[in-house]
Amino acid sequence: MSTDAELRCGADGRREKVREHRFGGVDAVEAADDGRTLVVTFIGKAPHGVGPENVRIDGGRRITGIEVLRVEVEREEDPELDDLMRVTLDRTGDTARYRLSIVAADPHGRPGTEPYPGFDQRYFSAEFTFRPGGPTPFDCAEEPGCPPEVRPAPLIDYTARDYATLRQLLLDRLALTTPAWTERLAPDLGMTLVELFAHAGDQLSYQQDAVATEAYLDTARRRVSVRRHVRLIDYAMHDGCNARAFVVIGTAEDLLLEPGTFRFAAIDARPRGPHDPPEPGPVVDERELGLLDEQDSVEIFEPLSGDPLRLRRAHNEIRFWTWGDEFCRLPRGATAATLRDEWAGEGRALDLRPGDLLVLEEVRGARSGTPGDADPAHRQAVRLTSVTPGVDELLDQPVLEVTWAREDALTFSLCLSTAGGFDCSPVPDVSVARGNVVLVDHGRTQRDPEIATVPPEPAVLPSCEPGFGCHDRTDGNEPAELIGVLIDKTRRRSLAVKDVRELHAVLGIAATERAGIGLENAGRRRQQVVPATTHAQADALRRLLAQSVYPGIKPRFRPVLQRSPVAQAVPFPVAGHIAAGQAARLAAIPGRVQQRLVELWRSARENGLNEDEIDELTTLFSSRYTERLRVRPVPVLRELLHLSDELLAAKRRRLDVLIARARAGTVLGSDIAWEIACSWGLPYAEGLEPAEPVLHGPATAVVQDPRAALPAVRVFDGDEVWTPRRDLLRSGPRDRHFVGELDDDGRLVLRFGDGRYGAAPKPGARLEIGYRIGGGEAGNVGAEAINRLVIRSGPLPAVQVRNPLPAVGGTEPEPVEQVRQLAPLDLRRTRLRAVTAEDYAAVAGELRGVQRAAAELRWTGSRQQVHVAIDAAGGGEPSRELLAEVGDHLRRYRRIGHQLIVRPAQRVPLDLALRVCAEPGHQRGQIITELRRVFGRRGFFHPDALSFGEPVRVSRLVAAATAVPGVTDARVTRLRRLFHGDAGELADGLLRVHGLEIACCDNDPEHPENGVLALDFGGER
Repeated sequence: MSTDAELRCGADGRREKVREHRFGGVDAVEAADDGRTLVVTFIGKAPHGVGPENVRIDGGRRITGIEVLRVEVEREEDPELDDLMRVTLDRTGDTARYRLSIVAADPHGRPGTEPYPGFDQRYFSAEFTFRPGGPTPFDCAEEPGCPPEVRPAPLIDYTARDYATLRQLLLDRLALTTPAWTERLAPDLGMTLVELFAHAGDQLSYQQDAVATEAYLDTARRRVSVRRHVRLIDYAMHDGCNARAFVVIGTAEDLLLEPGTFRFAAIDARPRGPHDPPEPGPVVDERELGLLDEQDSVEIFEPLSGDPLRLRRAHNEIRFWTWGDEFCRLPRGATAATLRDEWAGEGRALDLRPGDLLVLEEVRGARSGTPGDADPAHRQAVRLTSVTPGVDELLDQPVLEVTWAREDALTFSLCLSTAGGFDCSPVPDVSVARGNVVLVDHGRTQRDPEIATVPPEPAVLPSCEPGFGCHDRTDGNEPAELIGVLIDKTRRRSLAVKDVRELHAVLGIAATERAGIGLENAGRRRQQVVPATTHAQADALRRLLAQSVYPGIKPRFRPVLQRSPVAQAVPFPVAGHIAAGQAARLAAIPGRVQQRLVELWRSARENGLNEDEIDELTTLFSSRYTERLRVRPVPVLRELLHLSDELLAAKRRRLDVLIARARAGTVLGSDIAWEIACSWGLPYAEGLEPAEPVLHGPATAVVQDPRAALPAVRVFDGDEVWTPRRDLLRSGPRDRHFVGELDDDGRLVLRFGDGRYGAAPKPGARLEIGYRIGGGEAGNVGAEAINRLVIRSGPLPAVQVRNPLPAVGGTEPEPVEQVRQLAPLDLRRTRLRAVTAEDYAAVAGELRGVQRAAAELRWTGSRQQVHVAIDAAGGGEPSRELLAEVGDHLRRYRRIGHQLIVRPAQRVPLDLALRVCAEPGHQRGQIITELRRVFGRRGFFHPDALSFGEPVRVSRLVAAATAVPGVTDARVTRLRRLFHGDAGELADGLLRVHGLEIACCDNDPEHPENGVLALDFGGER
């Protein structure tokens, strides 16, 4: 067979047929490294009886006539594997191409020209080279098989991009290709197709321009595009936030309101005309709300907590207990108070619990004592962290000792009792505490959820199911043409059975039914198909058309909520508040154990221990102390007090691990509360459940961060609930999460996962979408604006509703232009890692309770240490809990390789002496008192006045002394560190301190180690 006459094809379909019919053939020939051995791979199995006389080598330029010396066949036992044959030659060839053929021997025992019996006439030979991997100066490309005929490109104006120019372009082109067609009337089919293509081109051009525009932050116009752009640089663009408020309910009797049966309304109670209906009472029925909504401006507020609301009459107004003092006040920064209780039968009237909300309110003037002079700014909400019943034994008065978090510390001085009036008589109950407080946020839940149906899975058209009516789809675009004709039919009527059968024949029955088109009662002649409406049929056909033109592209399921604005709110409770509360309660367990041991030791000296107390100690310290506690409780308790740290070391290590996890932001589950109850005791596990109200965070957290807000939307798919997230980057393939994106028209678009980042709804699923309407600045109503309780069903209770504090936190969506300006700068403002000493100090100073912090990097010879000094707020020594909290917080930002050491600020006590010259006529005692006040712990050397590394300057000391009335001159005679010699500080005019030190001079005679101040006078009488 001549090489020039060989057939060259781009695809080889004969090889598999040779293998199926079990014909023999040569698959490939390769030369071994020695150059004299050829490895022949057969198509299938090797024939029997092949010898050197059946192998012929042809080809070559310089070296020809190569003969075969030996043939070895290697047969594979696996029927799926091909056999091999090794051919040994008498010599090696040159760089030209050779051909090996398996042929029948001629009568003289030499290789012939006919194929070996049983071998295919096309695959009985194969080409090879002796140097397949050797260098060659040539780069020969394979000749293309059957190249397409190249026609001259038409003259097209590529600047035509809109409908009018594209329509004219098509008409001009048709005038050249089909000059006989001159029809230009609109009903003509040709003109319809031209206008249809022009419209499609116009839409495609617009889409291309939109894609190029939305691809960059500077040019993007759509809000969704800007949101996704800035997300790439970790900027959280917010879509607004709703407002929250504290509602106080006054009730005439104890009530229990079930969740979902009530909400609150702020109705504009403007003066009504004579013909208007009367103003509604404080409690309205849900059915009246629609009428009120038409007449007045109504804003709806719903409770955040899903727990039942307990209302007690005794909580309407709770008086403070001042322990008999006539002039009493809670100072600014207070976190505790004593409430007056009353006996009620065998119990108490007040039923406050940790986690309840109280509103502290001034109801009388602090000077006059009259209600009209009460300062409305002296109102604050607090969340109780502990409630301890007590009794004032002097007056047999039951009281409640309540505390709240330091985040809720009073921001003003609250007067409790005073003297006022014309006779300056005592005025009690200047301020009171309001119970029955509920936290609400702005928004109205839609009673009827919206329904969204996930489109069925699109049909995969390229693969045809074998069977009757399976056409060859490689010829033209027959499915698209048929679907186009059927879409045109749906404009006039529904599809008939014959239409659906034709669609089955082209696409297959399974593909058509997956698209939502199937037969029902096919025996009837004019039976219509499912779905029953022509609109649904047209939609299903359009999906099939998209799959026929663009196979493999699935339509995106993006349901759009019909009503707006959808409320945006931070999830309540915040996970960070729950974790922080759990960490604080776990950290307090060792101290509570010590306090409990002291209480038991004191009570055991008189009454011994009962069985419950013995069981409590057995849980803490194991059962080996049980019998000894029954016999000799006092010595054993003293021993336990002395050895408690050693005996509880293992439990405390586990406790430290849990505290670190909670401080890192991890919410501990119910299993941890069960573990604490088993290892420490049930009282120490109280308040650790994530659902406990005491863990809902301080009352000051009512102001929300709009960048953490999520749409108030829930999607129900049967028993499954889909919840919103800001993005799906942390969502797994089984997480039922979605993202709510605010569109330019104010409506919310829901985006689900793709199966990798977040789950995707199943095709054909019916989703119920429930959401709330509201949010923005409209919810920022003033104080006393929320004045109605809306009851959905049941009798109307006798209650009064008010909000002593205004609603806060309502925010409008962030403008796109503002995002475009602020997002690139956010990378500089956000600290993600602490690298320098200033970074560590700044991160430590973010925690509440830290006045300021300083840090230094020190090289130890083997590693780098970071020493962080903490100056606690208020000037006291930082507690161990605060130091541990700072350390856990810094570990999130610690650079790898830095060893972290957190300790209190190092105080530098001073030895200071002043010589003061007083003016004549001033008493020494008054001047000494004033100087000691100025240079005392609350004056010049106040812990909050001096910072880390700040030197003490002689000039400032002299200026502070001469500012005292009666002092004409002052001079510093001694300035040095206490217990240190003179290092020339007075001569230099300042005393230097290191970066982690703070100068102090308390001048306390009982604690001279904290600094000494000596005064010497001259010139006075």
